[in-house]
Amino acid sequence: MAFAAAASYSAISLFRHNSFGSTIDLATQTQTVWGYSQFKVIPNTVIGIPNLLGDHFHPILVVLAPLFWIWDSAAVLLIAQAVLLAVAGVPIYLWGAQRLGATAGLAFQAAFYVYWGILAGVLFDFHHIVFAVAGISWALYATVTRRNRLLVAMVAVAMLTREDVSLTLIALGFYILAVQRRFLIGAVLMAVNAAWFGVVIGVVMPALAGAPYRHWDYSALGAGPLSAAVHVLRHPLSSLELLFTPIAKARVWIASFGNWLFLPVVSPLTLVAIPSFLARFWNDLPDVWNFHMHYSMLSAPILAFAGVDGAARLAAMWSTRNQSRVGAGTALAVFATSVVLSIAINPLAELGTYGVSSATAANIQSCLDVIPPAAAVASTQTLLPHLATRLQIYEIPIQRVGGPTIDPISAGVQYIAIDMATEGDDGKYRSVVQEAFQNGYGVACTKELTVILEKGASSQALSAELERWLAGDCNGLACLRP
Repeated sequence: MAFAAAASYSAISLFRHNSFGSTIDLATQTQTVWGYSQFKVIPNTVIGIPNLLGDHFHPILVVLAPLFWIWDSAAVLLIAQAVLLAVAGVPIYLWGAQRLGATAGLAFQAAFYVYWGILAGVLFDFHHIVFAVAGISWALYATVTRRNRLLVAMVAVAMLTREDVSLTLIALGFYILAVQRRFLIGAVLMAVNAAWFGVVIGVVMPALAGAPYRHWDYSALGAGPLSAAVHVLRHPLSSLELLFTPIAKARVWIASFGNWLFLPVVSPLTLVAIPSFLARFWNDLPDVWNFHMHYSMLSAPILAFAGVDGAARLAAMWSTRNQSRVGAGTALAVFATSVVLSIAINPLAELGTYGVSSATAANIQSCLDVIPPAAAVASTQTLLPHLATRLQIYEIPIQRVGGPTIDPISAGVQYIAIDMATEGDDGKYRSVVQEAFQNGYGVACTKELTVILEKGASSQALSAELERWLAGDCNGLACLRP
């Protein structure tokens, strides 16, 4: 089942990537990990930050660097993500089989693999949080089976994944201390992660970014963690209300727990998920509250483990003779619910929206191939992940963290890559092409709605489709029609 999940997730991600559906998130992390493969810590030019560890603290990504020695492509990160998520499902089976039997273990593992929150993350580029998903899943298994060496190893993995994962690990330590009554290891886990969190966001990341921590998006609570904590203590009711309003938040709450038939509600393991839910639903940004992207992945293994525990508690209410049947039936009902919710929410709906045909995708890639590997390039967003294995790759306009954007012509980049089959802002890119022609750029390659502009090239002849687009006679994919 794990191998099937890895293969399916890879197929989904690679189809999206090859259809030019990948975006800036994949490009950002690809450039940094590619830099590691060159034994360098390079400035991340995609988002304009001196060191990407100053944006999110994920040194664990260095372990993926050797993959670029095998295949110099962003696609290797997508395959790695698929494998990590598949690996995260294995301890769910082991725990389910131990508590409820092998059939129930397989059902819970399958429910995790088809969970809408996991599928949404699979579709959305590559995200370093997948290391934490696998790390937390195995850390939970180590916790419930009291395997301390495995616990320490998996906690270390999770700590190196992202700065705020430490909050989840503090909650795990609290569970070990308060529920399992293992006071020393629980207290040490809480203390180490509290100190780690404070040092990383207060000292390490600002030093690496050359700017204060960038991701404090909780203005309704306060200007920083301490003022937010004071606000919650002083205004507990309004803070609680903020977790469920607007209604979009409540829907995600219901779908998150409903996927597991609300069994996690009766399990103390759910305590471990609380920080990830608080961080998500107190956030200012509406994108964080929706059913898409990667925001539901971290809580997924926690809810799965709590679901197994909840099902075992439910089965224990029956006679010994019926417990196995109740446990297996409950697990199968969880799997069926997971399938139904994933169909209803349809996190993979985006797969049917890509407007480029395989022939158009091949034309785009053939033009990208004319750009030398060492050349500096500025491109439209959907081309970024396909060009990110280089020292200088910029989005148009060029981004600078904490500073103004710069147009690529003023920056003097050697190549400008534009594709209007996958972009929608026609006015902005028309002016880029026109200004490039006026400032010494020519056409290195043009096919359908793709153009590669090279500084110093002599030709300014565009494809017929781009000529119509540049004249304003059509927009986007409509320019491919006669």
